[in-house]
Amino acid sequence: MAFTVQHLLEMPLLRRARPEVLVGGDLGAREVRWVHTSEIYGISPLLKGGEVLLTTGLGLVGQGAPAIEAYVASLAAQGVAALLLELGRTFTTPPEELVAAARAHGLPLVALHGVVPFIEVTEAVHPMLITGELDVLRRADEVTARLHEALAGGTSGPELVALVAECCATTAGVYSPDGTLLLGEDVRTGGPLGSPMGPPDGPPGVAGGPPVEAAVGRHPWATLALADTREPALPRLAALCAGVVDLRLGPTSGAGRRSGAGADLVLALATGQHLPRGDVLVRARAAGLAPGAGCLVVGLAVSLRLPGATRSGLAATAEAAQAVFGAALVAEVEGELLVATTVRPLALRSRLAAFAETLDADLSATVGGGVVRVAAGPLVEDPAGLARSLPAARDALHLAARLTPSSRTVLASDVGVYRLLSGIVDDAELERFVEDQLGALLDHDARHGSDLVPTLDAYLEAGLSKTVAAQALGVRRQTLYARLERIARLLGGLDLDNRHVRTALDLALVGWRMRSSAVTRRARD
Repeated sequence: MAFTVQHLLEMPLLRRARPEVLVGGDLGAREVRWVHTSEIYGISPLLKGGEVLLTTGLGLVGQGAPAIEAYVASLAAQGVAALLLELGRTFTTPPEELVAAARAHGLPLVALHGVVPFIEVTEAVHPMLITGELDVLRRADEVTARLHEALAGGTSGPELVALVAECCATTAGVYSPDGTLLLGEDVRTGGPLGSPMGPPDGPPGVAGGPPVEAAVGRHPWATLALADTREPALPRLAALCAGVVDLRLGPTSGAGRRSGAGADLVLALATGQHLPRGDVLVRARAAGLAPGAGCLVVGLAVSLRLPGATRSGLAATAEAAQAVFGAALVAEVEGELLVATTVRPLALRSRLAAFAETLDADLSATVGGGVVRVAAGPLVEDPAGLARSLPAARDALHLAARLTPSSRTVLASDVGVYRLLSGIVDDAELERFVEDQLGALLDHDARHGSDLVPTLDAYLEAGLSKTVAAQALGVRRQTLYARLERIARLLGGLDLDNRHVRTALDLALVGWRMRSSAVTRRARD
């Protein structure tokens, strides 16, 4: 089955960017051969046809209508499947010349109203284009939906394994590390329903090869085996189903995996995996995390400076957390250490400081490293609330690094306003607000390569001091005066003595900065 522009726009990653088709008819008939990202004006000679081109339009800044028309014509001549223009940093609205040229040359043009990580788009699409696994993914989606529905309904272990077998159209069994059959059918040596190792008159669909197996749990405590049916999707389904079996049965499957189970739970909650509340409570209790009288649960995020192995940081973090807080679950996610623990509410700040000092002293003495920053999410009543507290702690850690880089400990409530704005940076209403307040300046900067928006930002940051603003911008005061006059003319006046006007511009600039920093980070990555 061909992968088309319509399939691309329906991906969750692209849907979050609120795509708007400006030019283009049947996008389901536009086959995608590859996805490219480029800001180069003369990119067309490097393309071969069938590509979707992702761009912020930086290469079109300052270009007139003839040059934009030539750009579109060259892309259409190369057979480009579609042009996707991300709005926000370069253009707040699609240039009329670009839309007209796309319509004239029959090039599909899609505007993305939210910041979308281009690298994530290519990483998601290219494997599907290379391996042709679109049908496999759809099969996996169908099975995932059925299994998650069963989990939400409280399906028992035996019922879940039977459903796995039904979804995969084969027999299934769960084995302990020593080979004992725990649940399901014995597909390794032959069972009541037959097996691939059994006689040729086994159940329909069984191909007769060795079972397809997948480890259950990141720290494996069992193995899920599926009788081989030669279905291309079976290895993917086996791994998927093994994860679901671990969600339901992992906490009760042996004391030897207690630490690993706790890390798995923290990882799942921090990365947004859906877990039924009952499962979270059982798994947390099995891993040793249960709030005592007068205590609440909290998620922490830790940034360390280490000369070498992350493993040393992970072990030291776990030891320091247990020494200061008591029971604690620790996991590593993308270079950050996450901790789930309990604390008395009034002692949170002091315990957080003690934890940072304890960990810093240990790392300094052992590996020559130290603590950069520790952030705490909101206090929650039970471990299920960690699905909110852990991500909030990570957000606070990142925001503090950008806004208060000298801070050593921070609570999510300390940066609450910034977190609120960062959470709606791609919201359509915020986009319209920024456009209403700064649209004339953004368009002028995009078309002429000027710096009016950064100038206004620096002027407000300097408390309306022209001398300080000029120094921050590295320009002469006469240059600053000229820019401010141009800003006032484009905005129809600049009454910064009016509190409401100043507040609106300030908030719009915060939104602009956040969108700009997102694009900058993406370009850097």
